[in-house]
Amino acid sequence: MEFVYPDYSSRSIYNLACGIAEFLGVNRQCKGNKIGITGKRLVLALIDGMGYKMMEKAGINVDTYITTVFPSTTATVITTLFTAQLPGEHGILGYTTYSKKLGSVINTLKYTYPLIDSRDSISSQVKYSTLFPEVKSYLAEVTDKNTAGVIPKGLNDTEFTNMTHGKVKVTKTYSTYFDAFYELNNALNENYDFVYFYIPDVDTLAHKHGPNTEVVKEAIKDIYGRLSKLAALRREYEFVIIADHGHVQTRDHVIFNNDTEFLNILDLPPYGDSRAIFLHSKYDLKTYLYSKYPSLKVFPRNEFEKLLGKEGSYADFIAVPDDDKAYVYLFKQQQDDYTKLIGHHGGLSEDEMKIPLVIMNG
Repeated sequence: MEFVYPDYSSRSIYNLACGIAEFLGVNRQCKGNKIGITGKRLVLALIDGMGYKMMEKAGINVDTYITTVFPSTTATVITTLFTAQLPGEHGILGYTTYSKKLGSVINTLKYTYPLIDSRDSISSQVKYSTLFPEVKSYLAEVTDKNTAGVIPKGLNDTEFTNMTHGKVKVTKTYSTYFDAFYELNNALNENYDFVYFYIPDVDTLAHKHGPNTEVVKEAIKDIYGRLSKLAALRREYEFVIIADHGHVQTRDHVIFNNDTEFLNILDLPPYGDSRAIFLHSKYDLKTYLYSKYPSLKVFPRNEFEKLLGKEGSYADFIAVPDDDKAYVYLFKQQQDDYTKLIGHHGGLSEDEMKIPLVIMNG
């Protein structure tokens, strides 16, 4: 499996974020080129999990793709998208990440500990902004444009949302798939300058059934078709349709909990994502893992910049698989649902890293 590295210099979702910030009148000192917005009004539609290769398999020809960031996972991507910061700058590195301030691994989307199901359980101890002070949403700096978001009910007013896309002036929520497009159309009727539209259905289906299944292909065709029709009717808006990542259809799960020898040489449990594993150890894990898990490519700290855009002491090593397996550490004793997932992401494969960039009315 050949790796696709994030192209932070010109063709990544980071460069698009820099262009959107500029469109909204916010100056960001970005690395490399910006992907500019030419329209006077903008709809940014993010279809979670709809990779470029998945669109091809659904029979939709998209001329242009860009790379996502690393790790290719929602928390990291959305933070970059609404801060115009590299992953190594904002520090949201994976579905789970390690906080030195708390001395613990936490779930970055739900802002809770891995053993706790309730969302935002950490907020009573410390706010997201205190734990991750480098996260600076450009939406908070918009002064002369009206902005709105259309997102699923339940994602509004969470700690993560409030730090990223929740900085829009108005957030509209929806309850069902059909309600999502109804609320999007309502937002366009209210003449906002910028509308963010997020829909998670493709990602949910790809995780459960696998990205190459008919149900996923049908979902992609339906969502894309609805957005295309709406764009044709609302030509006063430039539509930018993207995804945060794609999926790999995995054939097996490697459960690190079963490898006592490996866990004993780690200073912390493995964290991150199933295909982007962050590791802390004083031992030479690059040599060790090469012999034990030969499909894991191990990056030491001096190679972090090409992954995260910036060097730093985020971990000692990052392991990325070059096969079609998920590498998992289960924080809960009973977490069978996670091992039943078929679609996974976070890594550097073409399926995970290439995302569509569709511009309509631009």
